[in-house]
Amino acid sequence: EDELLSRMVLERSVVQWGHQLVSAVDGESAQEELRTRSIDICLLDWDMPKMTGLEICNWLRTKTLVQKPYVILITGREQPEEIQAGYEAGADDYIMKPCDLKYLRRRIATIADKLSRQEAFLDKAAAESTETVSVAGLSPLDIYLSDLRLMRRRT
Repeated sequence: EDELLSRMVLERSVVQWGHQLVSAVDGESAQEELRTRSIDICLLDWDMPKMTGLEICNWLRTKTLVQKPYVILITGREQPEEIQAGYEAGADDYIMKPCDLKYLRRRIATIADKLSRQEAFLDKAAAESTETVSVAGLSPLDIYLSDLRLMRRRT
């Protein structure tokens, strides 16, 4: 968010909600933070100096990063073709300005919970597959099918 007051309100709110925050004043700074840090959720303004939120979405879509964030594009652009362009650029979510902070809080909490559950599932599946499946001599498909059978038995 390039507008100082809006950025300060968002920053304060996100921290009060218990999340860690990395803030950027323009698109190039945001891009650098995304390149060098592990960020789970990214709130992007469409209109920023130096690089737009849409350009960052496009950049994220083409880069191989250790972790690609869930991107919420926050903007005053409300035309159907603009919303479509946001999603096509790679945004995962689209929130209109002025942003309802209660709604934003719920969206962030829901996404954070989903990401946490996915990570826990992947950690558990990885631990179980290394304990019960010997990979020697098995193809990747065999390992995958074995993991699926193991997970089905446990659910």
